[in-house]
Amino acid sequence: MKETVAILGAGTMGRGIAEVAAVAGHRVWLYDPYPASLEQALLEIRANLQKSAEKGRLSGTVEETLARIHPTQSLEDCAQAGLVIEAAPEKLELKQELLGKLGELNENNVLATNTSTFSVSAIAARVKHPARVLGLHFFNPAQRMKLVEVVGGLQTDPGFLERMQSLMQAWGKEPVKVVDAPGFLVNRVARPFYGEALKLHGEGVAKEHLDWIMRGMGFPMGPFELMDLIGLDVNYAASVSVYQAFYGEPRYRPHPLQYQRVAAGLLGRKTGQGWYTYPPGPPPPPTPPPAQTRDLPLPLIIGPNPLAQELRARFKHTENVAEAQFVLDCRVKLERKHDFFENLPVVSLVWGHSASAVQAEFRGRPVAGFSLVPPIGPATVVELYAPLSGGNEALKLAQTYFVAHGYNTLVLPDQPGGVGFRILALLINEALSAIAEGVASPADLDRAMRLGTGYPLGPLEWAERIWLKPLLRALEGLQAELGEDRYRPHPLLRRMVAAGLESFGDLSLAANTKEDLRTKSAKEAI
Repeated sequence: MKETVAILGAGTMGRGIAEVAAVAGHRVWLYDPYPASLEQALLEIRANLQKSAEKGRLSGTVEETLARIHPTQSLEDCAQAGLVIEAAPEKLELKQELLGKLGELNENNVLATNTSTFSVSAIAARVKHPARVLGLHFFNPAQRMKLVEVVGGLQTDPGFLERMQSLMQAWGKEPVKVVDAPGFLVNRVARPFYGEALKLHGEGVAKEHLDWIMRGMGFPMGPFELMDLIGLDVNYAASVSVYQAFYGEPRYRPHPLQYQRVAAGLLGRKTGQGWYTYPPGPPPPPTPPPAQTRDLPLPLIIGPNPLAQELRARFKHTENVAEAQFVLDCRVKLERKHDFFENLPVVSLVWGHSASAVQAEFRGRPVAGFSLVPPIGPATVVELYAPLSGGNEALKLAQTYFVAHGYNTLVLPDQPGGVGFRILALLINEALSAIAEGVASPADLDRAMRLGTGYPLGPLEWAERIWLKPLLRALEGLQAELGEDRYRPHPLLRRMVAAGLESFGDLSLAANTKEDLRTKSAKEAI
């Protein structure tokens, strides 16, 4: 017989977790001090189960599953359960009080918290026998989202972590083992998706354009429409929590624009207005133009990196300097962009600098900037940048060229790094920080980000796709031009490039080899 599970809190997450446990065949105590919350929870669970049954996804009947869920206002009832999952509102004292009391009522059960912002170790500090306290961080909606972060506190018994990983798999979830660190894994690594988008918006890039660009890269939603869905207050609170937990680390700093809207009560879809007004919500991106590549200006494509390779493979170009009408320079490092092919306009990749910075390297010649991130898909938006001195022949040639290939283009305020790459580079840099600190393994990190956020590629997988050395050079350029520590390349990236490593699989192999050498040395010493 399966053990009884108790869920503390009948809100959105609590009722979702209760439904998952009941569908998996467990008897469930669903606790909430408010009878109305319990009634509403059961109504919503019933509706969800009926939808699942209609789609043929429910084993057994709706009534059989519902019969396993028992609403209660008694913590004594919950104390009988072998597993207790706390899903109360995000207040540290409340979570400590609830699990502390359950720990007193039963000294042998497993106590889990669904917190997304507080330290599991801090919650466990108020619980008798803290070795049995761990985190089970589900993602909303818990019924559909596969990812569960299994978080061990400083005193958590490793055996309980293994047991909960197996249980989550039995529930049809994909658990990822994570250490107890601020934001855990997904919420921490995802911070730049919002934070850098807000910074770019504050620097003059329209929120609609930011959303279109990130959608075009394969993200399910743009940062501003996603903040509206999550709730600006919830997203802002998570940003503040991570920033404070890291004692003011610059790369986590919340943005005043978000606070301003939260203070005004513009919280997103739930209030009818956030970054957008609902309805109608965010405007859809324009339909890409039809491809018409006859008689278009041909560029000479310069650079060895994957972006240059993909452009040469998919876009019309020439290898003959005499036929070229402009240069499409895909090199990253500004110092490499020396004067060549004297009479040709230059359209330069701006991953590590602004178009204006490139113009200083080509005095008296038409210069524009562009940014793309591979892999290039049909929805990709090509970012174009004119130097601060204004548009010129190079910008017109670039726009004509990319539109002729069937891509939407946006001429944006001159920004070092562009939009899509700048956000992605900081996501990757944060992922590097997380694996360097041992928060999760590289493979688990990528899997968690795909499952928990719907990213088209894991950040580390994307880093391998664009190559680590160009990524390093771009971050160095961004830090130099923007002058902020938030763009500082993580030392692990520097070490990997210095060591000639090209993938995070190589990094794992190197770590294993080092451990093997230590073991061998120890044996020889014996």
